[in-house]
Amino acid sequence: MDTTTDKIVLICATGRSGSTTLQRIINTIPNSNICGENYGAINSLLEFYFKLKHATSTYVPGKFKPASYESIISKNVKPSWYNSYNYSQTINTLRMLIINMFKKNSNTNIWGFKEIRYDNGNIKYIKEFKELFPQTKVIIQVRENILEQSKSSWFKNNPNSLKYLNNLNNELYRFYYDNRDFCYFTTFEKMFDKENIKKIFKFIDCEKDYNEMSVTNILNNNIKD
Repeated sequence: MDTTTDKIVLICATGRSGSTTLQRIINTIPNSNICGENYGAINSLLEFYFKLKHATSTYVPGKFKPASYESIISKNVKPSWYNSYNYSQTINTLRMLIINMFKKNSNTNIWGFKEIRYDNGNIKYIKEFKELFPQTKVIIQVRENILEQSKSSWFKNNPNSLKYLNNLNNELYRFYYDNRDFCYFTTFEKMFDKENIKKIFKFIDCEKDYNEMSVTNILNNNIKD
C-alpha cells in the first residue's frame, strides 16, 4: 500500500491537556483518521525497531545481510549473534502493521494517533517513527497550569504529581526544541485560540480544511470521558 502522499499526524501530550479535543478537531478534516491512545503500544514497536536496527548494525555477523550459520562456524566465529531474519522485510512488515492500525481504508489520507504515555524517555522513540514515515508531523501538547492539572482525577492521589508533570513537560518541550523541523508546540491554554488552531492546520498542510463551525462545535461540546 503506497502511503508516501499521506499526511501523518501524531499528537504527543500529557494527560488532561486537551489532547482528545485536539484529536477531534483534526478529525474534522475530510478523509482523516486520527485514532486515540494505544496504551503506549506504538512506543513498544518503535523500541523494537530501534533495538533491531542497533543489533543488526552493531553485532549481527554480516549486519543487514546476515551471514549464514555455516559461514560463521566455518570461520570459527561464535554464533552468539547469529540471526537469519531479512532486515528490510522485517521493517516493511513493521511499517505495514502501523499502517493497518491507523489507515482505515484507501481513501484515508490523513492518519495517526494521540498518545500521553511519554514518561521514562519514551518520547525519544518518535524519531524512529519519523524515520519509518518521513512525512510525519508531530504536535506536542502540554498544560501550562500543572497545579490545576495535578488536581484532576488522574493525578490528585499522587503526592509527586507536580514534580512528575513538570519533568514530563520539560521533556516534551526539549523534544520539540530539538526537532522543530517536524514538531509544533501548543498548550491546553491555547485550545480556544482559533488563530492557534489555524496555525496547527497550516503546520499539518491542511490549512484549506479548517472549518470554523466544526471547530467551534467541538470546543463548545463537553463529552464524557
